[in-house]
Amino acid sequence: MYKVTVITSMFKGGKYLPLFLKDILEQTAFEECEWYLLDAASSDDEFSIIEPYLSYKNIRYERLDSDPGIYACWNYMINNSSSTYITNANLDDRLFPNSIQRHIESLDENPDCDLAYAENILTTTPNDSHRNYEQGGEVRTYPCGPFNREIMKGHNYPHSHPMWKRALHDKFGMFEEKYRSAGDYDFWLRCLAGGVNDFLYIPEVLGIYYFNPDGLSTKSGCGWRDREISEIRSSHVGNF
Repeated sequence: MYKVTVITSMFKGGKYLPLFLKDILEQTAFEECEWYLLDAASSDDEFSIIEPYLSYKNIRYERLDSDPGIYACWNYMINNSSSTYITNANLDDRLFPNSIQRHIESLDENPDCDLAYAENILTTTPNDSHRNYEQGGEVRTYPCGPFNREIMKGHNYPHSHPMWKRALHDKFGMFEEKYRSAGDYDFWLRCLAGGVNDFLYIPEVLGIYYFNPDGLSTKSGCGWRDREISEIRSSHVGNF
C-alpha cells in the first residue's frame, strides 16, 4: 500500500505532460506515492509520452473508452486505489519538489485534521517551473491564507492540489459527478457541514497554479460555472 494516491485526469493535455512527468520524478516523496494517470479518451496520444515512465512500478496508466467528466474520473481512481491519503495533480499546474512530502508530514503530525492545503504561485505562463522562483523575490500568489469557515462559504481554500484522508469518502461519499468544475468545492463544503475539523493551512508556497485561459474552470463565458457555484453554496453554507 502506498501512503498517497496522486490522481490525475487527462484530456487533451499533451502539451503539459512532459514537464508534469518531470515534476513527478523530482518529488522527494516519489516512492511513497502511487501516481495514477487516467486518460479520459483524450485525442492527444498521451500514452506515447507516458509509456517510457511506466517502468516505474508506482506510475499507473489507464485509458477509458469515453470521457465521463473530471469528477467521475477522480471517483474511479479513488475507488480503484487503497492509499491512506489522496491528492490531485493537474496537468497544467506545477508542484515544488517537496510539495507532496510537506502535505504528508502536515497530516501525519496533525492526526485530527482531514485535509491540508498550501500556498500556490499564480502564473499566466504555461509550463512554468519552480526553477523560475528559486532565487526568491516577490511573487503573486493565488488568494489563500489561514483557514476561515466564514470565508470558505465564498472561497475554495483547498483549491488546486490539497491532500485529504481517504476516510472522508467513507463518511461523506464521493465527488458529485454532475458538476463540471466545482465538484471539489461541493465535497469540501459537504465535509465541513458534516462536522469535519477546520482544514489545515501550510504557510508555504508549494505549487504553481496556471490560470489557463482555456481551462474548464477559468475560461471566460461559462455561465454554467457560476450556476454550479451558486447551487453548491445554497446547498451547504447554512449548515456550518
